[in-house]
Amino acid sequence: MPKEVLIVDDDREFVETTEIVIRNKGYETRTAHDGEEALKKVGEKIPDIILLDVMMKTKGDGIWVSEQLRAKYREEKIPVIMITAVNQDADMIKYHFEKNAGSDLEYLPVDVFMEKPIEIDELLDKVSELIGAP
Repeated sequence: MPKEVLIVDDDREFVETTEIVIRNKGYETRTAHDGEEALKKVGEKIPDIILLDVMMKTKGDGIWVSEQLRAKYREEKIPVIMITAVNQDADMIKYHFEKNAGSDLEYLPVDVFMEKPIEIDELLDKVSELIGAP
């Protein structure tokens, strides 16, 4: 059975484009457009990996989702790739450095950070590295 990627981003164009690329590589996909919808979909069926935007309904929506995932699904160890434009947002940079007492992974337990605009080949490589071939 193909491995499943949950794509979570409020930018519908980004979601559609990423979904096409991921599916063309042989993975199954599901999508969500905010944190609450993402957690609902994970509750229905745990994906093999999650591509998660930081800024959706709120500037920290993705951060909240990652914290919820790690708390509720600790044993499942769902890989999360955080896709962010945070370095392009002065308020988020300030929040990041004020909250970050240690490394990024201590601050926000995700597996990989990728900055928008993402290189699609790099994204596919990271997905494959974390969950294997479809």
